[in-house]
Amino acid sequence: MTTRHIDLLWLFLMFATALSWWLAEASPGAGVTGVVLALAFLKGRTVALDFMGLRGVRRPWPWLVGGWLVVVLAVIAFTFLQAPAA
Repeated sequence: MTTRHIDLLWLFLMFATALSWWLAEASPGAGVTGVVLALAFLKGRTVALDFMGLRGVRRPWPWLVGGWLVVVLAVIAFTFLQAPAA
C-alpha cells in the first residue's frame, strides 16, 4: 500500500467521521441513524481490509470480520429503534 493510498483512506475516514457527526447533530432520527450506521460500516470495513491487512487474506477472515461488523451494527440499529422517543 502506497503512502498516497493511505492518505486517501485517511481522508475518507476523516470525512465520514465529520459527516456522521454533522448528520447526527443536525437532524436526529431513524433515517439519519441508518446513514450514520452505513458510514460506520464503510469505515469499519476500510479499517479491517486496509489497515488490518485483511484485503489480501484468504476468504474466511474478511467475511468473519465483516459479519461481526454487520451483527454489531444490527444490534445498535435494533436497540435504537426499540428505544422510546425522547
